[in-house]
Amino acid sequence: MSLRDRLNNELKQAMREKNTAKRDVIRSITAAIKEAEQEKREKLTKAALAKHNVTAPGGQGDADAMAAYGDAVDEAVAAENVDEKATLTDEEILEVIQRMIKRQRDALQEAEEAGRDDIVQEAQAEINLLSEFLPRQLTREEIEAEARAVIDEVGAEGPRDIGKVMGPLTNKLKGQAEGRVISEVVKDLLSE
Repeated sequence: MSLRDRLNNELKQAMREKNTAKRDVIRSITAAIKEAEQEKREKLTKAALAKHNVTAPGGQGDADAMAAYGDAVDEAVAAENVDEKATLTDEEILEVIQRMIKRQRDALQEAEEAGRDDIVQEAQAEINLLSEFLPRQLTREEIEAEARAVIDEVGAEGPRDIGKVMGPLTNKLKGQAEGRVISEVVKDLLSE
């Protein structure tokens, strides 16, 4: 089952159970997905128009020129399969959810510093609900094992090689660990 299908099923279940907190979090996820898809669609459309040399008519443009432009846009978008490509994959949806969690963690930290326990509780509850849709997160020990393998693979020897390790390791652990934790582990291992 795709992550999108799981979100839809969980939304229906939350609505049946009258679980407003979960319902609202899932709705915010779907809104963020739609926003990300719209941004992706706009980028793909611009690229398709450039590739097919489609430019808007200058000045006011008459009705025929505008109609021809509209047809050319439709053809370019169809030729490049923009609508299908703009649909987010499960991996991209996970990235959206991870960004939402990061935002909530930032809000949680600010609320803690301001002494706002009510906001801290809300942010933590939202983080917990968002985290339900992520794959199981690796433990620090599991991250260390993966990091050691990548360090050996790329031949990293010290702190100056952090960049060599972070790229491949981050790609390998995408969705399974936070970048902050991965970075801490790599820094610790390379400074030994």
